[in-house]
Amino acid sequence: MNTGPYSESTVAAFLNEQFVPVRTLCIWDSPTEMMRRFRVQWTPTFLVHDPEGAEHHRFVGYVPADDLFAHLWLGRAKILYDSGRHAESIPFFENVLLRHPAAGAAPEAAFLRGVAGFKSTHDPKELRKAFDLLVARYPQSEWARRADPYSAIPL
Repeated sequence: MNTGPYSESTVAAFLNEQFVPVRTLCIWDSPTEMMRRFRVQWTPTFLVHDPEGAEHHRFVGYVPADDLFAHLWLGRAKILYDSGRHAESIPFFENVLLRHPAAGAAPEAAFLRGVAGFKSTHDPKELRKAFDLLVARYPQSEWARRADPYSAIPL
């Protein structure tokens, strides 16, 4: 990854500190084993896997550095969330919202932060807070529409 934001030293350092980056040659006319194994259809394709190799987040295409960081933090949060470590995932979702509020991954982080809050506390107000945040900051996102049922939860 030597073009766009991937060539920036801060991005490279973050990837090497927080992840185990793997880069492979992609040949569209003759897909490699890694392309087939991970169903890569376009580049760049980022996959965030847990230490056991299970995929938790994927995004495709070049994105600005801010969006890249947001997606990577979201991937880290989803590893914890998907493994039932909901309370531990919350700071990672909040990191996306605080440090990268305009990134494309932010609405999903807001939604999942609310669900993680509910799952860790059993307080439905966490879902309502997620709805309110989504409607205020990301009203046109699909995540705001997905959270619409939470609008009926009283605060």
